[in-house]
Amino acid sequence: MFRLGVIACGVLFLSFANCAYSAPAESPPSSAVDTASSIFSAPTVGDFLNDCIGNQSECVDEVGTALLDKMTLDGTAAVCLPSPDYAAGVLVWLDSHPETHNMPTEDGIYLTLKRLYPCG
Repeated sequence: MFRLGVIACGVLFLSFANCAYSAPAESPPSSAVDTASSIFSAPTVGDFLNDCIGNQSECVDEVGTALLDKMTLDGTAAVCLPSPDYAAGVLVWLDSHPETHNMPTEDGIYLTLKRLYPCG
């Protein structure tokens, strides 16, 4: 199992590495921009899941963003990620737990990470 801090550092490193070496891209169609921005601003888990239909890559990015926003780096993290592919299970878990659908998006995502990947 990977410790959360190691994964977080790896995620941050990869994010910055990708930004530094990516070629300039053409502007995406406006519908793609609208969908991506709605995923990152979805107020509830239910809205987030609705926005994720057909747009998995941005949803995976939001899971990583929620993890980085909610975790603490003081050694008390309650999440131990099994691999870099941890985000796919989060979407499945949230979808199968309707009691989370009214939660704020990042709270629901972080709760799911703690349930799926507890330390210990």
